Amino acid sequence: MDRAGSVKDLAGELLALKKASGSSFVQLSEKTHYAKSSWERWVNGKQFPPRDAVERLARLCETDPAPLLALWDEEDARRSAPESEAGEEPEGREEAGDEVGDGRADGAATSRRRRVLWASVVLAVLLVAGSLLYAAFSDSGEPKDAPRPKPVVTVAGPATGCTLTGCEGRDPKKMNCGADAVTVRTGSIPKDLVIELRYSRACKAAWGRISFAQVGATVVVNNSDGAAQADVVHFDRDVYTPLIAAPDDGSVWVCAALPKDARRSCTGRFIPSEEKEQQP
Repeated sequence: MDRAGSVKDLAGELLALKKASGSSFVQLSEKTHYAKSSWERWVNGKQFPPRDAVERLARLCETDPAPLLALWDEEDARRSAPESEAGEEPEGREEAGDEVGDGRADGAATSRRRRVLWASVVLAVLLVAGSLLYAAFSDSGEPKDAPRPKPVVTVAGPATGCTLTGCEGRDPKKMNCGADAVTVRTGSIPKDLVIELRYSRACKAAWGRISFAQVGATVVVNNSDGAAQADVVHFDRDVYTPLIAAPDDGSVWVCAALPKDARRSCTGRFIPSEEKEQQP
């Protein structure tokens, strides 16, 4: 008997048992938990049935399953022989998910969901790995949280035309020493003559000024190095002296006198290093 004959003989026996049982394919499916479509293929010789299905049908029909199982074993041996056609798919195994009612469809759906899940996991791993590689190659190597040096902002003082002894005898307005100048000492002479000692940190120089004076009143600015600068009110009621050097460790002061009066009034001495912040 060739292979086709063996299958047909087994299928014929199964068909005979089905007819003897009076069951339809649907009823066979319900009683044996195999799909009706599978029973149709097995009974008609289109597909080789599982051994368990053959035994179940025999017992359902109250028939000794031994002859049928012997026929099944013979065909199974032929199918497993080396001369079996290469690439032929064993029959009766292609519908593993067809065996238990609606559970067969659920099994196939579960299998698909598992494949989709695994594909998603693999894709996620690839995306993470790609992100890490991109970060590794694009990173400059500098720590992201490393403190960046703050730019040093230097506030420039006024642009002046001289400093210290280079200012001796010059006009404070023309040298722009008045841009940051402050009055650091004051004094007065009756009647209402006001004496001021003006100081510029940018020029490191000072000068004297008198206001509300009479024509002929004099003002003199002095420093501890022995230098002095003076001026006289020629018209109006105020005048200021030229510049004099005011080094940090030295002192400066101003004196004034009324016309035709030998007496002088002076301000207190000002030492720049002892008074860092002056009020205008």
